[in-house]
Amino acid sequence: MKLGVSKKLIGVPGIGLTLFLVLAIFSYINLNSFSSIQKRNDELAKKENLITDLQRFIHKILMPPNDYLITGDKKERENFAHLVTEAASTFEKIRLSGGRTSEEIAIADEVEKRFIELQQKAMVLLSTENPVGNKEAAMLMEEMDAFAESVVSKVEKFHDLIKRELDVHNERISKISTWSYRIFISLTFVALVGMVLMILIVTRGVVRPILELEKGAKIIGQGNLEYRIKIETGDEIERLGEEFNNMAQFLKEKINEVKEYSEKLKRTNLQMEQNILHLYTLYNISKTLATTLEMEKLLKQVVENVSQALKLHRINVMLINNDRTEMYIISGIGMNKKAMEIRCKVGEGVYGWTVLTGHAEVINDVSKHSRFKPIQGLDDDIGYLICAPFKGRDQVIGVINAYRLGREEPFDKASFDLLTAVATQVGITLENVRLFEETKTLSITDSMTSLYNYRYFMECLNEEFERAKRYKRPLSLIMIDIDFFKQYNDAHGHPKGDELLRNIAEIFKKTMRKSDTVARYGGEEFTVILPETGKEMAFTMAERLRKEVEANDFECAETQPSGRLTISLGVASYSEESESFEEVIKRADNALYRAKEEGRNRACM
Repeated sequence: MKLGVSKKLIGVPGIGLTLFLVLAIFSYINLNSFSSIQKRNDELAKKENLITDLQRFIHKILMPPNDYLITGDKKERENFAHLVTEAASTFEKIRLSGGRTSEEIAIADEVEKRFIELQQKAMVLLSTENPVGNKEAAMLMEEMDAFAESVVSKVEKFHDLIKRELDVHNERISKISTWSYRIFISLTFVALVGMVLMILIVTRGVVRPILELEKGAKIIGQGNLEYRIKIETGDEIERLGEEFNNMAQFLKEKINEVKEYSEKLKRTNLQMEQNILHLYTLYNISKTLATTLEMEKLLKQVVENVSQALKLHRINVMLINNDRTEMYIISGIGMNKKAMEIRCKVGEGVYGWTVLTGHAEVINDVSKHSRFKPIQGLDDDIGYLICAPFKGRDQVIGVINAYRLGREEPFDKASFDLLTAVATQVGITLENVRLFEETKTLSITDSMTSLYNYRYFMECLNEEFERAKRYKRPLSLIMIDIDFFKQYNDAHGHPKGDELLRNIAEIFKKTMRKSDTVARYGGEEFTVILPETGKEMAFTMAERLRKEVEANDFECAETQPSGRLTISLGVASYSEESESFEEVIKRADNALYRAKEEGRNRACM
């Protein structure tokens, strides 16, 4: 007869539970029996201890009368009373102990009765006055000793009775232990046999078919749809195996459709991921371009984003120089310092051709391209190349070049589209950067002399003053005025006067240090900020400026009162007493005024 899986699985635990209940019931009965016997055994042991105590009291109760007979000390009466109290307590405990037989009761009553008689005799002796040497008292003591021996004999008989009963109980415990051990061994053996049978039933009827089912499912899951599961148990597992076989056949029929759909989905997902990555790259680049007006930082972000998106071996950005004859690399990744110094001629090679045509180009086999001329240090080991030009002011101003090695994948249309889109944005942004720089320069520059204007001078002096004040560093200021400039302007006209201002401005720029700030203060007045410069060095610099101007042959200078064009200078330095940079300006202006008052063409501090 074939059983179902549920009956096998329920039957096996059922047998196990039955065996467990049998062992549990047996253990419960055995424990109760042992508990009852042990309780009786404890009672008998307690009785034996009480009888032993009683024997000890009988011997001890004779001691106070005997000592009284010898010494006559009345304290022995108190000792006797204490022993009698303890003996009475022991008799009470014997009476209260449970499980006494009629024989035990009779012997206990007789012992207690004789003990009372012995107690009375002792009390008579203890009540005798002057017992020492009293013959009657001595005879009474001998009578008490003899009577005590008879009481002890009865107590020993009581002790032997209890001991015999205790031995019987011990023998019963031994027999029950042996019987229980044998039954336990037998039940354990039956349980072990039952467990073995249960394991065999579960193994043959459930475990092996499930393992076969697992094996078949694994083989089918690995793609071997020709495999068929063979289970003959006549139960649910066999039917499950048949369903697996039907499923394998169905999967075999549908596998080609799934493969085709998977390939199509894979291509679609790959294209979608690529498009998302490109859009994200364009977004990041657009965000960078919209928020950054520093060219080097901007181009660095562009090459990093494009290189990551297209998985490039190398990328660089080339700009065209002002005379549009060469291209130089301004930013790049994957190149050494020497490669960053390479120059390419406009019109030569693939890079120069891209600039001339203004059209982007993808080369997926550089070895077969006629215009590709490899440049050492730049085109080493490359196999694929995209050149995307970018424009500003309607003309090409640079090229973005992307490289991959020959062993890597060629560029696809999406990569080409991304790079051209980036190039367009870069061109627009660089034009915006150029306009921003021009606007920024115009806002701080004097249009006539190309020196810094008054507003920038005030901002710069304020910053330098605060820095000098905070860090206790030297700072000086030179105020300059062209001597008799109004007379020169009136005599030769404003165009000549403007030209003179520009010429003097050039002398100032060439003479002063790069760290100095030269500005037009207003009209024919100029000023120079000298950071980290003390008063003496500032005066030396002022004298150098004065001599440079005096030595220069300006047009129409002979019409000036001294026959040469000269300047007057006032020098002032920052001191800890200076409250503000305006005070430094005032002191420099006062020094300039003194230079004029003392005859011009001189520097004063």
